[in-house]
Amino acid sequence: MNRRPLLAALAGMPLAIPALAQPRWAPNRQMRLVVPFPAGGSPDVLTRLMAPHAQAALGQPVVVENRTGAGATVGGAFVLQQPADGHTVLTATISSVTAPFMLAPPPYDPQRDFRALSLLAITPTVLVTRPGFPARTVQEWHQVVRANPGRFTFGSGGVGNPAHLAGELYRAMTGADITHIAFRGSAPALVELRAGRLDFIIVDLPAAQQMIAEGTIPALAVGTAERVPALPDLPTIGEAVAPGFEAYSYVMWWVPAATPDAAGDRLAEVAQEALRQPEVQARASTAGFLLRGTDQAGARAHVQAEAAKWGRIIRERNIQFDG
Repeated sequence: MNRRPLLAALAGMPLAIPALAQPRWAPNRQMRLVVPFPAGGSPDVLTRLMAPHAQAALGQPVVVENRTGAGATVGGAFVLQQPADGHTVLTATISSVTAPFMLAPPPYDPQRDFRALSLLAITPTVLVTRPGFPARTVQEWHQVVRANPGRFTFGSGGVGNPAHLAGELYRAMTGADITHIAFRGSAPALVELRAGRLDFIIVDLPAAQQMIAEGTIPALAVGTAERVPALPDLPTIGEAVAPGFEAYSYVMWWVPAATPDAAGDRLAEVAQEALRQPEVQARASTAGFLLRGTDQAGARAHVQAEAAKWGRIIRERNIQFDG
């Protein structure tokens, strides 16, 4: 066999070079985590817990900016105005998904305009009533509300606020005839509840936690699909009176949809790493968070499901944001 032609052919072929691992994306300047709510609220608390760990992982300063207004859409619109290069991240919440449905024209489409990186944490909700409400369990509360159409009021931190939407979901699922009263924030709503001038509210657990602990307002159930470790004896609204009921707040990381994959992937990785830190886990648990740290596919699925669910409620009840 003549081996020379074969050797000549092999000599003319390019050598196979092992693929080199591509370097991970890293920012080249200061990072911004934009919180669309005031400092001190649940989204801000978790963002500030994560920021030092993100800074250590990314090797650049990471600052938290609060840009508030229009039900979280001011902050969302601001992030979309920045270069889509991974240096500006939105701390998104349920309002980031729902508020655009209540504004005309909507300032953005949460699924088209943003890339969801991770569902960071859930903020449970809790059903609390005024002192002296004629019910000691969630089952009794449900029976009393259904038996007295138009008599009882529920509160929220404003039209389109998550507590408002939770009450509307209960109304839609059960046919309850209840009256919504909006306040400028959850704190004044809870003050009115404690004073007996409001009947009930399905509110973020951290907002009501101190009053519940002090025994000044009764807590009857939680709004999550599963029971909450902080209140293990309380049933869920879904298991007790309205099968399938689920209403809670959450914290996510979003970036503009045009953000390069390398940047998005790295930021999602950093978010999950931060949530695994013992200090973050301990302090987040104390603050009432249920940490999740999903991957990007899970985050996208969450946004899609939430947009479908609450978009339907908002359209059916014709809820329009009042600012």
